[in-house]
Amino acid sequence: MHTTKPEANRTANVAPPEVYRLVSIERGSAPAPDVGDDWLVYRIARGTNVLTGYRRGTRARVTFDVERIVEAINERLLMRPRRVHIQLGRSSQPKPSSQAPEKDPA
Repeated sequence: MHTTKPEANRTANVAPPEVYRLVSIERGSAPAPDVGDDWLVYRIARGTNVLTGYRRGTRARVTFDVERIVEAINERLLMRPRRVHIQLGRSSQPKPSSQAPEKDPA
């Protein structure tokens, strides 16, 4: 008789999240006059979300740099989110009094 753990079934049926990938690098125009003519336009996509960036340099250098950018974005995307508790305003707990308690005159 073969039994399976429910946890294994749940994780096996969950698809990994889609990651960002480098879609294209093309020659682009300079963002302003007299700033060089070696500009490239790159596109990074995740599903239908497309990020467009501009970088100056050779195609090989820009490809290398943009691949590092994609890796960093995906690392942040795939990291387990941390739970942070931020409390704004005054604390609900009373502050300790710096005065000595009064004696009861009994």
